[in-house]
Amino acid sequence: MPDYTLRHVPKLRVSKKVQKPPTAYNPKIEFQFRYRSKRHKSLPHIVKFSGGRSSGMLLFSLLNNGLLDPKRGDVIVFNNTSAEHPNTYRFVKDCINATKRYGIPFFLIEFQTYEDSRRGVYVRIPSYRLVNDEPLTAKNPDGFHWRGEVFEELLSWSGYVPNQFSRICTKHLKLETTRNFLKDWLVGKPTIPRLGHYGTDSRMDPDESYQRHCENQGSVPKDIFLRKRTYAWQRPHVRPEQVYKDFCSEFVPFKNHALENGTYGNKAFWGKGGVEYVAFIGLRSDEPKRIQRVAERNINPGGYEGEHVYMPLADLAITKEDVNLFWDKQIWNLNLPRDTTLSNCVYCFLKGAKNLKRVHEELIDTGEDFPNFGTITNTPNDLSWWKQIESNYGRDLNAEGRAIRSDITHIGFFGTKGLSYTSVIEEEFSPEIFESNLPCDCTE
Repeated sequence: MPDYTLRHVPKLRVSKKVQKPPTAYNPKIEFQFRYRSKRHKSLPHIVKFSGGRSSGMLLFSLLNNGLLDPKRGDVIVFNNTSAEHPNTYRFVKDCINATKRYGIPFFLIEFQTYEDSRRGVYVRIPSYRLVNDEPLTAKNPDGFHWRGEVFEELLSWSGYVPNQFSRICTKHLKLETTRNFLKDWLVGKPTIPRLGHYGTDSRMDPDESYQRHCENQGSVPKDIFLRKRTYAWQRPHVRPEQVYKDFCSEFVPFKNHALENGTYGNKAFWGKGGVEYVAFIGLRSDEPKRIQRVAERNINPGGYEGEHVYMPLADLAITKEDVNLFWDKQIWNLNLPRDTTLSNCVYCFLKGAKNLKRVHEELIDTGEDFPNFGTITNTPNDLSWWKQIESNYGRDLNAEGRAIRSDITHIGFFGTKGLSYTSVIEEEFSPEIFESNLPCDCTE
């Protein structure tokens, strides 16, 4: 294994005194990290690792300064969307290897649905699975997905694609998946339980499912409804019991007295009397809108009760340039362009049409095999995959009998703007049609 010795890591020290952040990043300056409440120091610390450079710098700043402790229940979590570039997965694995010397558990998790009965009807229920740090193969059935399987399962389960105003991918693949994981993790058990019925085959009944859709005020025609659900219904209908140690050798059982009385039925719960934890997010000081939005959660949780968010990079006045300088000094790095065109979900619609064109230019001639991965053809690294997904799960208002205006007939990744992955890549348009100033907006 390479020597993952870190160089020029910011100094972070716990202090009770209030200090103003430095006006410019200097790794030699000792910054006094301060908890907003004395209680927070005793709570489990959760590092939300996005797989990017900023969250990587945050992670190793926390580790190198001794601010994480496995005995407290601290853990590092990476949410796999199955739509990342192979080099992102390589970077994640390098970071996992580099954290081993610190003894802090690091888990890869994925969104997964499972089947169970609710009010006498079998339905698909969202949850998660643990995966290891190698790609899924026949010889490695617990490996991570990278061919879009997780992403498509979400769209098939929900019946539509996300867009700028309905970001179900962020909600379910990232935020809710992490919360589901923490409901198990914060109980302090060595395993996560089996989920799903005990039948050998799927028990989903198409007629019952569609009837339930109609009873919930749904109006999608039955043939469209069933076609969209096919993929999710064909996915594994059980989430087996999983042992933490099988996925992270650094795992050790912990018992944190700050979590007592916050569990019910071997699950942690949120809200009054529930568990609390500290969450670390790698937002930089040059991302003020995102910082403000996340900071507001500390005042009005809005569904994230029990979570206390900290953003040390922002407090250190660290910018994108500082992050790049940090990684330039390390022996490993994220082997992707620094302009973020290929980071995160490769063809994410939030990158905006201009960036998506650049993504396509980067990948159009890349049919190569990646070691341990294979060809990127028909994966989220291939535009044709996104075109097909948009065709399969976008809403055809004419087919649904819901078209009101002749110029709005489809709702896809770009909403009702009449754009598609084909048009934003191949056609010219005025730049104000759809541009995003937050290409990395899903890691909060």
